[in-house]
Amino acid sequence: MQIYHFTALKFNIFFIKYAKYDKKYWTKCPIRGKMHICNQAAHLKVVQIVLGIFYELGGFFMRIYQAKDYADMSRKAANIVSAQVIMKPNCVLGLATGSTPVGLYKQLVEWFKKGDLDFSEVMTVNLDEYKGLSRENDQSYYYFMHQNLFDHVNIPIENTHLPNGMEPDPQKECKRYTELIQSLGGVDLQLLGIGHNGHIGFNEPGESFDKQVHCVDLTETTIQANKRFFANEKDVPKQAYTVGIGTIMRCKKILVIVSGKDKADILKQVVQGPVTPEVPGSILQFHLDCTIIADEDALSAMDI
Repeated sequence: MQIYHFTALKFNIFFIKYAKYDKKYWTKCPIRGKMHICNQAAHLKVVQIVLGIFYELGGFFMRIYQAKDYADMSRKAANIVSAQVIMKPNCVLGLATGSTPVGLYKQLVEWFKKGDLDFSEVMTVNLDEYKGLSRENDQSYYYFMHQNLFDHVNIPIENTHLPNGMEPDPQKECKRYTELIQSLGGVDLQLLGIGHNGHIGFNEPGESFDKQVHCVDLTETTIQANKRFFANEKDVPKQAYTVGIGTIMRCKKILVIVSGKDKADILKQVVQGPVTPEVPGSILQFHLDCTIIADEDALSAMDI
């Protein structure tokens, strides 16, 4: 099932950005000097113009697909990723880690082995990496990506990119990774999950949205959520390098996958709540091409 979620603020942004260029519908206030729509008829015409622009751009709605369960979610999401690879063989994929995308990667590997997919020209950039973990550490995201995808498809190793968790100088590593993404021309399709506190990548709740790649102190919520992957809680890294919100929002397309009742409340906040850095994922309401695939449990709190 496909659900369309109207994003009112997105409409307002485009109303201002595009409608004002047709000057015949506007008049200047003689006192304050600001531009206003001159009358009701003009207002309706401007709305009509903007609606047309939205439909042309495909960005009027946040698209939400309901999946039956985790397996169905993974398969639907893999269809979107595989379509991107087929339509643009040399595309740049932004990849995510954690438990949620494992099924998606498994499906991509299966289709590759059947001869349906070719990754030989694909470039990848991962969202994040723990600071202080070597590539050989079985909890590093470098290790994760090789175990779940890279070692099972024909993607050249030189085409795969992650932050260097062993770089002790945050400023140096953040600059390097930012410039790398820019040199690739940006990301065509960014895969995202949503953390229990609303984080995307490792962009944690805070007072503002971080724009570029940065080194972040992980919140206690994130540490607790990730401790299941480590032998001891004390082994969970306290910092990570992550792609920033600004970089994520510049991706041409975004695909968000969400599974489980434990994500239901935060998904509702991300999609239907106010846009705030206290729920970092809520910024996705502003993106022009964002698709969410969530299973029935994850959508159970939504007002739909």
